[in-house]
Amino acid sequence: MKTILQSPEFWITLVVVIFIITLLVNYRITLLKRQLTDLKIRLFVNQRAQAMEHQALLEQLRQQGGSPRTMQDLQALFGDKVTSLTSRYPSLTELDVQVLVLIGLGVENHEILRLTNMSKRTYYKRRQLIAQRMGTTAAQLDAVVRQLFTSN
Repeated sequence: MKTILQSPEFWITLVVVIFIITLLVNYRITLLKRQLTDLKIRLFVNQRAQAMEHQALLEQLRQQGGSPRTMQDLQALFGDKVTSLTSRYPSLTELDVQVLVLIGLGVENHEILRLTNMSKRTYYKRRQLIAQRMGTTAAQLDAVVRQLFTSN
């Protein structure tokens, strides 16, 4: 007479249950990591905004609970900087300006990828296009944009 522990069905069922539990735990961990990253980005942007004395940006970000997504948001938060960018470089698109604002705030590349939902390849190609439109190189892009955002 076989016991339940000697039954192959029991062991197969046990393995399947453990596998499903492992998948669910890994999925939950992935979601928590994404949430943590989003919170870190929000905190970073808020801290950077304070350092740059953009009180209007800080209040707007607190109300929105995230990063600026539309051209109207960017214009409202960085009116003079966005106007300066779009007037000096009229060929820049809305996405270009969004990327430049994030670069200007000092947001890390991997965080920009997260905020804009771009792949790494798309992001670096976008940087090359932006640099061409601005008449600079991709390597100098960060310095040029940060200078614009730190100057009054």
